[in-house]
Amino acid sequence: MTGDSNESTKEAFVGVDVGGTHTDVQVVLGGKQARGKALTTYDDFSRGVLEAVGVAGEGLGLSAPELLSQTRMFVNATTVVTNTITQLKGAKVGVLVTKGFKDEFRFAGGPRLRLVDDHLQTNVPDLFERRDVLEIDERIDYQGTTLVELNREQVAAAARQLVESSQVDAIAICFLSSYANPAHEQAAAEIVRSMYPDLFITTSAAVSAVRGEYRRWITTVLNCFVHEHAERFIHTLRAKLREAGLSGAVAFFQGLGGAISGERAEQLPLSLLGAGPAGGAISANELARRMGYKNVLLGDMGGTSFDTGIIYDNEIHIEKAIRINRFRTVLPMVDVVSVGAGGGSIAWISERGGPQVGPQSAGSTPGPAAYGRGGTEPTVTDAMVSIGLVDPDNYLGGRVQLSAELAQGALRKRIAEPMGWSLDEASGAVHDLVVANMATAVREVSVNKGHDPRDFVFLAYGGTLPGFAWQIAAALGISTVVIPDNSPVFCARGVLISDFVLRADRTVESPMLTEEQVQQVNDAARELTADVVAQMREEGFTDDQLEIAHSGDFQYIGQVHALPMSLPEKTKLEDVPRLQERFTELYERTYGPGTAWPTPPQLLNYTVTVTAKVPHPEVAPHPLQPTGIDGMRKADREIYLPDLRERRTVPILDEARFTPGSRVKGPCVIEAVDTTVYVPAGVRATRDEHRNIVMTAR
Repeated sequence: MTGDSNESTKEAFVGVDVGGTHTDVQVVLGGKQARGKALTTYDDFSRGVLEAVGVAGEGLGLSAPELLSQTRMFVNATTVVTNTITQLKGAKVGVLVTKGFKDEFRFAGGPRLRLVDDHLQTNVPDLFERRDVLEIDERIDYQGTTLVELNREQVAAAARQLVESSQVDAIAICFLSSYANPAHEQAAAEIVRSMYPDLFITTSAAVSAVRGEYRRWITTVLNCFVHEHAERFIHTLRAKLREAGLSGAVAFFQGLGGAISGERAEQLPLSLLGAGPAGGAISANELARRMGYKNVLLGDMGGTSFDTGIIYDNEIHIEKAIRINRFRTVLPMVDVVSVGAGGGSIAWISERGGPQVGPQSAGSTPGPAAYGRGGTEPTVTDAMVSIGLVDPDNYLGGRVQLSAELAQGALRKRIAEPMGWSLDEASGAVHDLVVANMATAVREVSVNKGHDPRDFVFLAYGGTLPGFAWQIAAALGISTVVIPDNSPVFCARGVLISDFVLRADRTVESPMLTEEQVQQVNDAARELTADVVAQMREEGFTDDQLEIAHSGDFQYIGQVHALPMSLPEKTKLEDVPRLQERFTELYERTYGPGTAWPTPPQLLNYTVTVTAKVPHPEVAPHPLQPTGIDGMRKADREIYLPDLRERRTVPILDEARFTPGSRVKGPCVIEAVDTTVYVPAGVRATRDEHRNIVMTAR
């Protein structure tokens, strides 16, 4: 046993975020924290996971098998679902649809883009062959009444054609009003399952009971489309973890912001979409509460993208109908905006002769030119190496050696020479462009939603963002930046501290103006609650572990969009006037004073969210033991400071020796094994008792 004997009796908690470039691991064992980072291994994601686990184990004096043998809970977030949809390389899907509605997928709910050039108005990509969409005689109306009985023989014949002739891997069953009555979809699924027990099948009613056929149907198809890659990932990871010695439970993180079991993830693999960014939002809100901040703008810059979102009054906004690329779905997810601005984002010259950054990314293979793996396009990482902010000998603690020569060569050839710039000017331009892209994204989630970013704290994390955080904040007038402890694996930390979450939505469309209407809403709430609680029991949780939250989407009659509000467990008629007042306040806060309509709103959809509490690791605060700058200094290095447009020799500080209570003034660089914090001139950085770095203007 290589670890401390006292540690061997304690339980470990492990959170993992498999990103587009790096795989991040956060571990808590007996109040101690450790983190690990490795390059994502696309041929077998489990290799990168186990390598990152091994790195984290080293920080605790344990081998990977020793750490896994002590692990009580292992929670994983993955990009495998995102990659499948982005690359449009998924399972072969067949669709059973209500007769007369085959073309609903092509209409796609009106998918025009906000572009003036009609030549760029392209169709939504097909996820299936049109010949594999087969119509079925059946019809249920919006009230759930059967108008045309299900043609069972037709279902069987269609299934036989799809499986035996078209050789589909999955079947999506999409009938018109299944949100009001799922009987026909359920019967069709039973018929297909009796014929082909091993075939993956998803019904649209199982995905959502919300009105709007295209969104519900395309979500069902996407769930089928991604199932093969997700299932392979889930099976492989669980098997490799067991082989490596894992003794505890394995769970998978959802974009909704909570974990689910592997079995449930296999049924609804699409729910794993956006898991990493959701983990970051969960972690950010927990940290904001602990630090006393209510309003936070968050940012996560990794190797592939920049994700940003808003937390207002310590509430994480859940977008109930997320858009996935060109697909408009009913999938609920933590509301995070993503742009192609990561360390691997490629810098290039447009047709008009101007420099651009992203959205294309070099990923981890071949990666930035500095990786020396065959990449020839200059990236943001190459620019940071070129100007000296990133030490090529310290990348991932020296486990990956970067080449400054290759980075500079790519920048010189692709950017500096075509633009007639020096190498520093080219690198600075890449820096400025990526900062502008990220600031625009933050502005989108704040200003565009009626919030002044100057009223918020910017919480910046990810392996790359600490090098850009203050510049983004300065562009938006934000005066305080927080870089959390374990910033490079902050999303994995959010995965680690989250609970299990399940959620159900149902269209009720009620003005709630009479006792009868209010009772109908309460009946729907009771049925939804009973269903989700039963699912949680199947997951192995008891009722005393469950917390139940009720909410609803309200809108004025005739509107398309709705706004969510919390609801009591049981609504009474006398509660309705106050709910209407709250909606007016919310509406005018969102759209501006005086925009509320002079008519009562209606409740469109009802939502029940059930959270199962699981044990969370506790980490105690550190004593304040400030260290002077000389005690932290590793070296001095000449760096091209992009904000000052000049080269200057600045102190390079060791993050491990930047102890709680310490303060430094910029310009300086704080280096960890897996991230670099840039403190510009005129900025003070302080480390608090939880090892968070807080930057403010001097």
